[in-house]
Amino acid sequence: MLIPESKDKYTYADYLTWPEGDRWEIIDGVPYMQAAPSWQYQAISGNTFGQFY
Repeated sequence: MLIPESKDKYTYADYLTWPEGDRWEIIDGVPYMQAAPSWQYQAISGNTFGQFY
C-alpha cells in the first residue's frame, strides 16, 4: 500500500484515514510498514509464553 500523500509529518489522525489491511506505525511523524512476524519468531515466542504459563 502506498501512503496517500507525501507530507513532512504524519499524525494519528492521518493514520486513521488510511485503508485497513496493512500494518503501519508512525515514529516521529514518519510512517513505517510493519512486517508480519515469521513463523520461527511465532514458534519461539509461543514456546517462551508456554514456559511462563
